[in-house]
Amino acid sequence: MAKSRIDEALAALKAAGNDGFGARPEVLERLGLDLLHRPALGGQIVARICAIAEPSPRDEGLLDLLGAGLDAARIARENGKVRGQALIDAVEAALELARGQGRMTSAHSLLFAKLWTRNGLPAPAALALQAEEVVPAAGRRASNSAEGDVLLEGLFAELIQQAEGEPLALHHALTESFPAMPPEMRDHVVAYSVGRSDPIHAELACYWLLDPAQHIRLTAAQGLAHRLASAELPGRILASLVVLRSWMPDDAARARVDTILKAAMRKSVAPSTDQVPWTMHSIRASLPDGGGAQSIGIALQSGTQRKMAMLLLKQGQGVKDAYTITCRTARDQKSIVERMTEEVGALTVTSDYVRRAVSIALADGLAQGLPPVPGLIEVVRLCGFAGLRPDVKSTPDLIADLASTRAVQALPPWQHGDLITASEEWWDRHETIASWFEDSDAAHSVLDKARSAKSAESALWKWLETRRDWWARILARAADVLETANHPDATGFAACAMALLEGRDLKKIPVMLDVHEQTIEAWVRDDPDFDPGLTFEELAHEAPAPERKGEVAALLRGTELSVDWLDGYMTGIVIAPKMIMPNQWLPAVLEPVLPRINPSQFQRFMDLLMMRAQTVSDVASVPDQLVATISGRSKKGQAEWWSGFSDAMEKFRSAWPKKGMTKEDRRLFEIVTGGFTSADMTEFAALVGHRQERNLG
Repeated sequence: MAKSRIDEALAALKAAGNDGFGARPEVLERLGLDLLHRPALGGQIVARICAIAEPSPRDEGLLDLLGAGLDAARIARENGKVRGQALIDAVEAALELARGQGRMTSAHSLLFAKLWTRNGLPAPAALALQAEEVVPAAGRRASNSAEGDVLLEGLFAELIQQAEGEPLALHHALTESFPAMPPEMRDHVVAYSVGRSDPIHAELACYWLLDPAQHIRLTAAQGLAHRLASAELPGRILASLVVLRSWMPDDAARARVDTILKAAMRKSVAPSTDQVPWTMHSIRASLPDGGGAQSIGIALQSGTQRKMAMLLLKQGQGVKDAYTITCRTARDQKSIVERMTEEVGALTVTSDYVRRAVSIALADGLAQGLPPVPGLIEVVRLCGFAGLRPDVKSTPDLIADLASTRAVQALPPWQHGDLITASEEWWDRHETIASWFEDSDAAHSVLDKARSAKSAESALWKWLETRRDWWARILARAADVLETANHPDATGFAACAMALLEGRDLKKIPVMLDVHEQTIEAWVRDDPDFDPGLTFEELAHEAPAPERKGEVAALLRGTELSVDWLDGYMTGIVIAPKMIMPNQWLPAVLEPVLPRINPSQFQRFMDLLMMRAQTVSDVASVPDQLVATISGRSKKGQAEWWSGFSDAMEKFRSAWPKKGMTKEDRRLFEIVTGGFTSADMTEFAALVGHRQERNLG
C-alpha cells in the first residue's frame, strides 16, 4: 500500500509538469503534507533512492518528493507540531539504516546533503562521509598535508567556474556539500578558503559569518582576523563587518569580529564602500499569514541586467530566506511581480518599509539565537540598504509606531468600534485571512480534550486568550503593509490590534471569530486526503451510494441540527454570488456532529453532505421545485428550513458584494430580514431561481 502511494505521488508529479509557478508546486505541497501525516513513507523514499546505484535526473521525482516532505516537516516543527520532528526522525533513521547496511554511496550522501541544506535543516551525522571516501590516503598524510590543499585548490577552481565568479553561488555550492563532509573537513575548507588571497574568498567569509553552525562562524571570523594581520582584508569587507556583526548571535564568533574591527581601527584600516546599488522599480509585500510568514519581492535593474530579490520573514523566527532570481527580460520580471499580487495578495510598498520590516525580523531571529540566512547580504547590497541593523520592537511598540494607530485614537469610541466590527469583511478583500488560524499541537490538544462541540469552542476561546500578543503583532504588521500601500483597511487592522492588547472580549472582535472558526476547521481537516480547494461539483463528482431514507437524520441525532435546517443552510450557501468554499461553511455542520459519530462514519457523512449540496443546488434553480420542497415539510420543518437559510445568509453576508447586487437580490434580503410568511413563498422561490440563473451564467 505504501509503495503504491509513492507511485501515485510520482505519477501526480509527472502529470504536473515542470512549471515552477504552476501545478507542480501545488502538487508538491500536497504531497509534503501527505508525508507529514505518514512519516514511514519518508523512510521508504530514502530506501528507494538508496536502491538506485547511480542516481540520475530521472530520479528527480523521488528527490523532489522527499524535499517537499522535509520542507513541510521544518515548517510544522517551527509552528509547534511534533509531527514535523516525527517525519524528520523517520527519514534520518532510514539514512542511518542505509549507511549501516552499506547502501548509501558518496553520490547518495551528496544528494541528501543538498536536500537538507536547501530545506534549512541541520544535517544528520549519517550523511557525513568517512575521510577515506573524500580524500585519498596521500592527501591525509600529516607529513604531506599540502597534497590535500592541492585537492581543495582544484575543487575551488572548479566551483568558482561553475558559480561564474559569484560569491553567493559559490557559498551555496559549498554549503550544500558540507553535510556530506567529515566534520573536521568542513572547518578546514572554511579556514582554507578564508585564508586565500583572492577577493572572492573574503566575500565568501562574510556569508559564513551567518552560518547556522557556531563553529563555522568562528572559523570564518578567525580567518578574517588572519587576513587583516596579513593586510589582505579589503576595505569594503571591513565595511560589511561593521554591519554584519550586529546580525550575528552574541557569541565567540561575534566577539572575534569585534576584535577585528578594533584592530582595524588601531591599524588605521578604513572601511570603504565601492558598490553602487541597483535601481528598485517596484516592491511588493504580502500580509503575514497565520504562522507569521511574509513574502517580499523587489524588482531590481542595473543597466541591462534585471533581478528579483525575494525575502521571507517569519514572526519569531527572523529572516528565513533571501535570494535573487535573474530575469532575462523585463517581462519575466513583471511576471513574477504579478504572480505575487495574484497568488498572495501582495501590495505595493516602499523601500523604507522593507528596511523597517527586515530590521524587526533580524531582531526576532537573534532573540532566538538565529542569524539571518546568508543570502540577505546580497539582497541588502543590491538594494542599497546600507547600515541595516536589528531593531527590537515589542508589539505595543509596533502598534504605537503606526500612523493608523494615531488616526484611530483620534476617533470617537463608536467609530473605533465600527472599525473593529468591519473586520468581519476582511476575508473578502484579503486572501491571507484564510490562513489566520492556530495549527500547533497545543491548539489541537485543547480541542482533542473537549467532550462536545460547545466545550471545544469554549476551551479554544480560553486558550486564545494566551495568544493575544501573537495576533496583535500579526495585525500590527499587516497594518504596516496596508498603511504603506495606502489601503483603507489599515486603520481597521490597527484598531483590532489595539483592541486585543486592551483586553476587548475576543468574541467581539470579528476577525478573532474567524481565527477561532478556522482553527476548528484546521483541526477537523487535519487529514492529508481532505482537499479544501474543491468546489461542490468536484466534491460530488464521484458520488458514492445514494442516501438511504433517514440516514442523514440518524447521523444528526443528538445534535441541535435537523435535516430541514441543513437543507435550508445549504441552499443559502449554494446561491451566493461569490462562491463559499467548503472550508468556510462546513464547520457549522461538522462541529456539532463530529463528537457524536464514530470516526468510521465520517467519510460517509461527508459524502452525504456533498450529495445534498448538489441536490439543493439543482432544486434552487427551479422555482416550482423549491416551493414544493419547502411546502412539503411540516410547519416545524419549514421553520427549521427558513432558520438554516437565514443563518447562511447572515453568516456569509460578504459573499453578496454590494456592487454586484441586483434589485432582486435586495428584495431577497428584505424577505429574509423581514421574516418569512407563506405569502412570500412563490416570490422567494422566483428570486432564488433568478440568482441561481445569474450564478450559472
